[in-house]
Amino acid sequence: MGRARSFERTATLWQLLALSDDELERTDLVALNVAVAKEIPSLKDLDTERYCQIVDDWTEQFRRELPGRERNFHATPEKLKNDIRFFRVGMLQMFLNKVIGIRYIEEQRNLKAVHYDNPSDLFINGLIDTKQGTCASMPVLHAAMCRRMGWPVSLASAKSHLFSRFDDGEVVHNIEVTSTMPGSFGSPPDSHFIETSKLPPKARKGDLRKLTGRETAGAFVGLRARHYRDVKDMERADISYSLSRVLFPTHRHTYIGAMNPMLWRGSQLFDRGEVGHPDSLFEVFAPRILPQTFRVSMRPSDEIELTEPMFQNVT
Repeated sequence: MGRARSFERTATLWQLLALSDDELERTDLVALNVAVAKEIPSLKDLDTERYCQIVDDWTEQFRRELPGRERNFHATPEKLKNDIRFFRVGMLQMFLNKVIGIRYIEEQRNLKAVHYDNPSDLFINGLIDTKQGTCASMPVLHAAMCRRMGWPVSLASAKSHLFSRFDDGEVVHNIEVTSTMPGSFGSPPDSHFIETSKLPPKARKGDLRKLTGRETAGAFVGLRARHYRDVKDMERADISYSLSRVLFPTHRHTYIGAMNPMLWRGSQLFDRGEVGHPDSLFEVFAPRILPQTFRVSMRPSDEIELTEPMFQNVT
C-alpha cells in the first residue's frame, strides 16, 4: 500500500479536508465516506481499512471476470452503444447486483418518506455489512470500484438522489445503481432526471454534473446532517449542514435541508422580538405571505415546525 493510500485509510475527515483539491480528488471514496460516518458517535469505531480492503477484493474479483464479459460485448457491440466504456461501467453494476448481491433496502423502496434513525442506511459501511443500501450509499460503492479500475467515474446528484456518472470529456454515461433488475442495468439520460425530479435550469449549477472531491465530501456531510435532523439532534444537524454548504455551496437540496436546523439555531440565539429570531426573519422577507402560508411555532422539544413542506427524502 502506497504512502498516500495508507494515509487516507487512517485519516480523519478534517485531515482529508486539509488536502489540496487535487489530492482530495484522488482520495478513495470509501475512505472519505467512512471518515464522515465515523464522526457520528454510534459509528466512531468503524474500521476504515476493513471496508477499503473489502472493496479492493471485490474490485479484483471483477477485474478477473471482465475479460470474459468483454467477449460478449465484442460479439454484439451495437446493443451497447458501440462503446466499451458504457459496457464496462454497466457490467460493474450487474456484477454488484448478481455476484456480490447488492440490493436496495427493500422495506424502504416504495416509501414516500423515510426516517433515517440508522445512519448506516446512508453510508457505505451499512451497504457493505448488509448488502442493502440506498441511493446515498450504492453509487459510492460503484464509483469507488470504477476508480480502482482506472475509469473516470464520479458521483452526481439530482436533488437528494445520488448516482454514478462516467465522464471522460468525450462521452457521459449515467449509471442508476439503485436499479438492480437481474440481467440489466439502468443508464438514464439527464433528461430523465430533469423530468422526474422537476429540475429547473438553475439547478444545473449543482445537479447533473460530476462532483469534485470537495463537493463529494460536502454531499457526504449533508447525509450525516440528514441523519441528525431525523433523530432531532438539531445542534449537530445545524453544524453538519453548515459544513456541507461550505464544501458544496451550489447544492440546492442541502440548502433546503439546512433551513429547519438554521431556524432552530436562531430560536436558541435570540428571543422573540429580536432581529435574528425566526419570527423576525419571516417578517422581514415575507411579511405579507407569512400569515397565510407559514406558521412558525416552537414545540416543547424546541423544534421549529413549518406547515409548508420543505424536505424531500433520500430515495
